[in-house]
Formats: sequence, C-alpha cells, structure tokens
Amino acid sequence: MRPVFGPLLAVLAGLLATAIVAAGVTLAILRLQSRTNTQQVNLRPGVTLTQDSAIVQAAAKGRPAVVSVVTQHQPSVVRGSGYLATSDGYIVTSINVIAGANGMTVLVPGDSAPHAARLVDYDCQTGVAVIKIDKVSGLPTLAFADPTALVQGQVIVAVGGPVEGGAVTPGYVSAMHRVTAAKDPVNLGHMLQFSDTIQTNVAIDDGTSGGPLLNVSSQVIGISMVSPTELAGFGLNVADIQDDVQQILSTGQVQVASLGATTSDVTPESAALGGLPEGAQLLIVEKGGPAASAGLQNGDVITQIDDVKLDSAHPLSLLLRSRFHASQRVTVTYTRGSSSTQAELTLTGQHPTCS
Repeated sequence: MRPVFGPLLAVLAGLLATAIVAAGVTLAILRLQSRTNTQQVNLRPGVTLTQDSAIVQAAAKGRPAVVSVVTQHQPSVVRGSGYLATSDGYIVTSINVIAGANGMTVLVPGDSAPHAARLVDYDCQTGVAVIKIDKVSGLPTLAFADPTALVQGQVIVAVGGPVEGGAVTPGYVSAMHRVTAAKDPVNLGHMLQFSDTIQTNVAIDDGTSGGPLLNVSSQVIGISMVSPTELAGFGLNVADIQDDVQQILSTGQVQVASLGATTSDVTPESAALGGLPEGAQLLIVEKGGPAASAGLQNGDVITQIDDVKLDSAHPLSLLLRSRFHASQRVTVTYTRGSSSTQAELTLTGQHPTCS
C-alpha cells in the first residue's frame, strides 16, 4: 500500500491556513474591542478598566481631605482616621475612634504640623462624631452622597489618613441594614448597637476606621468601622449620619425627637427567636416623659408610628431623626403580650442617649 502523505499534508496545510486567518481575524477584533469597548477588559477578577480608573480617580480626589486621628489612651496611643467636612477644620469620624480618649491629635495630608483636636459632639445612636481643629483654613473637603442612591453591589472605596499612607481599599456594598456594635465613648463598659450599617467585603483596620467610604464620585456614603473579622467590614450609613453632622456644624450639638424612653431594636432574627413582633422594645420608660404619660411600660414593643411600620430598614432611632421632630403629635402602635394598642403622645427633643 502506498503512503498518502501528499494529500494529508495538503489537508493539514489548508487547516493551518484557515486557523491562521481565523486567528488574525480574532486578533483584529480583540484589538478593535480594546480601543472601543475598554470596559470589557478585566484587569483583575470583578474589576474592569473603567471601574479601576474610577477607583483611582475617586481615591486621588478623596485622599487630600482624609486625616489621621491619633488618640491618647494612657499609656498607649491609638490611631484612626476621619475626613474634613469644612475648610476650617470640622472633621467627621466614628465614635469608636474617640472612645475613651484622653486627648486627640490630627494629622492633615501635606501638613507636617500636628493639630490638637477637641470633641464638638457625637451621637451614640448613629455612631458618628465631629471633632475640630483650630487655626486652619482653605482645607479640602468631602461632601455627602445622595443617601437614596446607595445600592447593594455598588463599588466603594475605603480611604485612610496620612499615618496609614493614605491607604486605599476598593470593594463593594455586600449588604445593607446590618447590625454591628462599638464601644460607648462615655460609658466604656457599654457596647452600642447600630442596626442600619453598610456591610462591605473590605476588611477595615484600626487606622482606616473612622475614615470615609466613598463612591466613585468621591462622595461620602458612609464612615468606616473596625472590622470584627477579616472577611467583612462595616460602615455607618450616610442616611443615618447626615442630619447629625449638619446639626452639629450649624448648632454645635445633636438634638433628636424622643419618646422619653430607652429602646432596643427587635430585628427579624431576634423577633423570630423571642416571639416578639419586629419593632423597638422599651427598656426604660422615663417617668413623666411622653411614653409614660401615654401609658406605655417597660417591655412594650412599638411596631408603628403614625403610618410608618418599624423594621430593619426603618428603625426607631432613624425615624425619630429623619421623619419626626420635637413637639410633633404622633400615634404610636405597640404590643403588650398578645394585644396591640394605640396611644397618642407628643414627642420631646433631647440629646441622643443610649445607656
């Protein structure tokens, strides 16, 4: 039998030529796409060229306004971050940065001189604090993002102060309305619970804690909190802290509507475990306050105020600062045992209390 190398080689040559042409066409298409469709070119898993560029730009714009907050805790020193809200030295941070501090020093990017800082006010219900450095002007600032634009899956950037080298960590909003805790800056043996925080895949260390979480437009969507694990981080939600910061900047203190009672949020998880309705349980009803005058007692669970039902997206503390105001007459729906009752009361105004 005669070998058939000639015809076989001809077939192989044809296939090779076809492959070369196809490869050339494919390469040409890829080159064209690389010029006209750059958002499809992945620089690393989950991050495209467009996103990566936006992250770099957001960080570059945000870093000059992010400061380091160094606090003295005898005999140790603890570092954290914050950001400039005004050009004359008002700084927004989180209460876990200032908790238990005997003194505070702020380092501003591009300024080698340390600045002594003082506490202006804080809100233990939202976790935000505002501190001030004096004898400064013309400093770069950051502004709040639209609270209603925050969505799950959104790209965010955590930025630390100059002591951290202006550390930049990109990530995503993993979940919203999460529950986390931090130390009370006044009652150090007491932990404060926050029920409306942002969860992110960014692990946040002590040095970055208190610094801003930015969107790709360099707007503040939250304030970083120390991560309880290396798998996730948390941030104070702009929807909760914006009114606080604006009040402190304009009046020097926070005042919110109050029922005259200390409460604890009943989350869906704790409601299922404890057999309670979702809402806010009264822990301590102040004698002579609005709740006491309306007949509410310790242990009652408020489930609704006027037409607004309390849930994880609408916790009582948020509603009292964003939806209602001091001296407003409201109808409160609450449960006691197996019965549900309504009562009318007039809200009062007070500095937020948590202990």
